[in-house]
Amino acid sequence: MKDKKYGKIEFTLGGTIEQAVNELLNYKRRGKLVYGKFNGVTLYSDTVTIDSAYREITGKSKAEFDEYIN
Repeated sequence: MKDKKYGKIEFTLGGTIEQAVNELLNYKRRGKLVYGKFNGVTLYSDTVTIDSAYREITGKSKAEFDEYIN
């Protein structure tokens, strides 16, 4: 199972997708493999992108989601 080689982190309650992605990317820059769950979706520091996170969580890319909201 992939999660066994990763440390688990908890995201701030009420945080945004962007905040979660930025936190994961900060760990990646430091060479740390971590994962966290955001709205039931597991995101990994070594593979996350803003668009991949949005697609997994909302079913839309960041741009598509922003357009939908506006």
